[in-house]
Amino acid sequence: MKKKLLLVVLFTAGSFPLLFAGQAGESWARLYRRIPDIKQRYAIIQNLVPLDDQSLEPFYTSALDELVYGDYSQYRTNKSTYDDWEILTRTIIMELGDIKGQSAAPIIWDVVKTAKTPLIKSAGLQALGVMRAEEYAPEIAIMLRNLNFNTSSDKNSAEIEAYGAVAALDKMKAEVGFEPLFYASVGWYHDRVTDYAKKAVLDFTDDPVPLLKGIMLRAENYKNKRTALAFAMESSAPAQSKADIAAAALAEGLKYSESDFTLKRQLADLRVDAMKDLITLGIFPENAPDLLDKAIDEGELDEKLVALQALGADGSDRSAEILASRLSFYNERQISGLTLNNEELLIVRQLIFSLGESGNEKGLQPLQEMKFADYTPSLLRMADQAMAKINGNK
Repeated sequence: MKKKLLLVVLFTAGSFPLLFAGQAGESWARLYRRIPDIKQRYAIIQNLVPLDDQSLEPFYTSALDELVYGDYSQYRTNKSTYDDWEILTRTIIMELGDIKGQSAAPIIWDVVKTAKTPLIKSAGLQALGVMRAEEYAPEIAIMLRNLNFNTSSDKNSAEIEAYGAVAALDKMKAEVGFEPLFYASVGWYHDRVTDYAKKAVLDFTDDPVPLLKGIMLRAENYKNKRTALAFAMESSAPAQSKADIAAAALAEGLKYSESDFTLKRQLADLRVDAMKDLITLGIFPENAPDLLDKAIDEGELDEKLVALQALGADGSDRSAEILASRLSFYNERQISGLTLNNEELLIVRQLIFSLGESGNEKGLQPLQEMKFADYTPSLLRMADQAMAKINGNK
């Protein structure tokens, strides 16, 4: 009997705050309905909001409906009362978001579409995001895309609206919002918006790399292609996904050539980043060796050296064959009496080092041939060290 009494007492004590909050909410809601003054109604709402009472969703929805479509909508069109209307409407919208009052989503979306001021529009967007009203994601994505174009004459207002759109798309996780979020992260906004958008991109899914790869391939400039690759590397995606986009970025970078110095540098940066990412990951897709071989032919010296380093890090038969073939080419030139220039000697040094790092037996023959090619003692010592590494790998 005592145990039952104790359980009843505990249940009653635990339920008391909920019952009290519900009763208090109903009391304030009844008072709100009886008071016609809009300023006093705002004061009452301020007492309701801290309760976060989900049972009040019908009341909040009705109150919002009255403000948007009913008698109180007149305050919206009157300049002298607009501020009172806006702060009350915005507070109710934010609370509906917090309690996930989805029944009010159509009214909130109507406010977003017709709002004249950015704060209420942003609040509406954020509320729709919190309540996961995904049916509005396509239109919000278009809204953010247009804001990203930076055509508004009122930058401050546009940025406030963009923040709301980013917040909404971040919560909704609808795929249609991914690309606008990416471009917001590299857009014209201040850090508050760009940082939020970047976080939304990285946290969009467990593996955002396929979506980033699509952006990387479609992007119209090399900087955005490079950023998409960088975001992929920062994400928590599996290493294999990251290697796939790195190889795709390298292939993309090898599709183009530029005469303009700035564009040429951006293109080279994309290729170098992709190759360094492959080295860091230590994963090389099947097409990587041939892409790296092409990068040696296409790039300046710094690219050539990174590509050679990547081939050594791969160490596959195909990579070793490419390295061995290129070292044999320089050996033949040296044997024929054609003196290698400084750049070519740097390439030979990297070839020797990469063959040693590969640990692949296919590199032994060209390394042995070096003894008959009149190289400097230091290069021959490097060749001996590389062969020792390969033999030690057997």
